[in-house]
Amino acid sequence: MVFKGSEGGTGNYAYACARVKARKSQLLPRETYPRLLNMELSQIGRFMGEGQYRKEVDELASRHSGVDLIELAAYLNLARTYTAILGFTKGELRGMVRHFLNRWDVWNFKTVLRGKSYGASWKEVADELIPAGAFDLGFFAEVYTSSTTEEMATTFMRKTPRTEYDPVLLKLMRQSRRPMLSEIENALDHEYYRVLLATVPSGEKANRFFLDYIRLEIDVLNLRTLFKLKWEEVGEEKASNLMIHGGRELSEGTLKRLAATEDYDKFMAELRATKLFESVRESAPRVPETKSLNRVLRDLDMYMISRARRFSHLYPLSVLPVIDYMLRKKTEVDNLRVVARGKQSGLPDETIRSLLVM
Repeated sequence: MVFKGSEGGTGNYAYACARVKARKSQLLPRETYPRLLNMELSQIGRFMGEGQYRKEVDELASRHSGVDLIELAAYLNLARTYTAILGFTKGELRGMVRHFLNRWDVWNFKTVLRGKSYGASWKEVADELIPAGAFDLGFFAEVYTSSTTEEMATTFMRKTPRTEYDPVLLKLMRQSRRPMLSEIENALDHEYYRVLLATVPSGEKANRFFLDYIRLEIDVLNLRTLFKLKWEEVGEEKASNLMIHGGRELSEGTLKRLAATEDYDKFMAELRATKLFESVRESAPRVPETKSLNRVLRDLDMYMISRARRFSHLYPLSVLPVIDYMLRKKTEVDNLRVVARGKQSGLPDETIRSLLVM
């Protein structure tokens, strides 16, 4: 978690963007993925060990193999990449990057909460964590050792007494009934975006584009949630409670109408009236036929990547190229994981290819 306070200075934009541009050239090109689909898991691991993931593969190869080696090396590399970016940014730019990376502390805390509630071992939980925020694995290991959800939240707050998230957690802990896990997760997501929107300086036009991107991300996150809930025919009240406010395209009224729809068909009819329908025009109507949301969720991811790329081109000396690279790097790691898990599960190459975001 990031503690309150401002960063001094406007930021070293030219230097940071040059560093990011050099890193962007190391990302795996699209044509790499068909090659990976023709490899065995051991060959994919060796391929990763010959490139930008070499250090992590070398560190982990004596203890892990196959899909575990691929995933853990990719996650460790991602965490180190984000930490390095935070390290070479300064001033206002560093502040924006820092708050953006808060999402990984929220992700990790929610992962620990879920893992503990489902009886997962610490090793199983730790393998899913991405220590790319302010807290390392040792911190989350201490949270994990708490006996109950309430104790985990208390441990979290005790170790981070000045974070923006404490009032949210305290409110949940002090209510008369025990908070549900989903309530805690949703409250943290709400607070993450509230704080992020509030801490981006809006004076520069590039920063206003960044704010637009964050608001669009909120829209897409809400849409992903609605797709899942409506396909599962979850009721209006629960759907409404899970919506995050502050989006750009989907107003509170629109979200209420979408959440109030009785089934998937009516949800689709309401969604067609929004601008975001274009991003899922091909995949969303086919869900009843395919009985899967995978392509819809992939299309939403691709839409966000395309928007980040467009914004970064408009303002090459701003926070936007940095955010664009971080998103692309996360997408690469996700794609490596999709290939590895798909190969392990024996999925057809075409199925795996359909799940990749490129």
